[in-house]
Amino acid sequence: MLNALKRSVHIKHIAFYYIMDVLEPELIWVNGRCYRFYESSAWKNIHTSAPYMEDKESVCSDEESETSIEIVPHNGRFKHTFYVPKIYYSYIIGTKGMMRKKLENETKATIDIPKKGKDGNIVITAADHKAIISARHRIDLLVETSRKKIRYTHFLSIPLNKKGIIDNYNSFKDDVLEKYGKTAYNIDETLFQASSKLHLTIGMLKLLDDNEKKQAVNALMSCKEKIIDSFLEEAWPINIQLQGVACMNDDPTEVKVLFAQITRNEKLQELVDKIADYFVDIGIMEKEYETIKLHATLMNTSFKHDYHAKFKEKFDASEILKVYKDTLFGETLFNQIDISELHTATKGNYYNAIISITF
Repeated sequence: MLNALKRSVHIKHIAFYYIMDVLEPELIWVNGRCYRFYESSAWKNIHTSAPYMEDKESVCSDEESETSIEIVPHNGRFKHTFYVPKIYYSYIIGTKGMMRKKLENETKATIDIPKKGKDGNIVITAADHKAIISARHRIDLLVETSRKKIRYTHFLSIPLNKKGIIDNYNSFKDDVLEKYGKTAYNIDETLFQASSKLHLTIGMLKLLDDNEKKQAVNALMSCKEKIIDSFLEEAWPINIQLQGVACMNDDPTEVKVLFAQITRNEKLQELVDKIADYFVDIGIMEKEYETIKLHATLMNTSFKHDYHAKFKEKFDASEILKVYKDTLFGETLFNQIDISELHTATKGNYYNAIISITF
């Protein structure tokens, strides 16, 4: 009886969440068009389906309206060709091709996608313009929603690889390992940031092909000319000081990230917020917070080489937070900014800058 009651309550909760999802679906804008995206989080939580199986979308824009896409005659039908980064192919095709079949059945168009691992264009063919436009809009929506599921590939940062900071950080690392490496829970050398890679993160980026990388590089160059140079003319020098440690969560015995704090500097904060806003405004970066929380990561469970363990493990930083709460790691001037490629998991923790600008 009790189990039946629990199941009843659980089902009611699921039904409630599903109704909320339907009444207040996520609105997504793609190329100036508004779409309602229906996907019940409650349903996903209790039914684990194969990845990329199906996204339930309903278009609230007029698919028959004028469009700027190029459609040309082709063997008595019509054809439209366009480019999509290959990382999206699996989302468009779906498990066992079910997503592509769904799109083709609903739009009455044929969708040709390059083979796995190959770059190229997607080709849509159909008997009329309407079918091609419908298929293109649905693929655009699928790409936009799929992008949210893809991990970050790059980050925008201020390097801190100065000798004084590196020396102080290495002393901190050696001291922590000597004092707590054998006594505190889960503390070992694999948790620590590579000293040459210390940095302040301004924002995370998803650059999925060479075109997007080039766009990000051009954006940074433009940001330098339009924002950074003029700001530094009035505010130079901008000092960056690292002092004290803190963690990303409330429980110091179960920590995933421990970082060096940045001494408050109004000009530094204003500049990085302006840089972040610039990248957000041109659509290269997503806005996460109203203001950037400046910090330099020192220890992180994601640095572990074991891809699966890094998501489960935490470490006890309670003593570290007490002993090193006022430790001075050093200071430097704001004189460089990078866009770097992020490598993690089995490849280890290292970064390659695709562009570095020195001021």
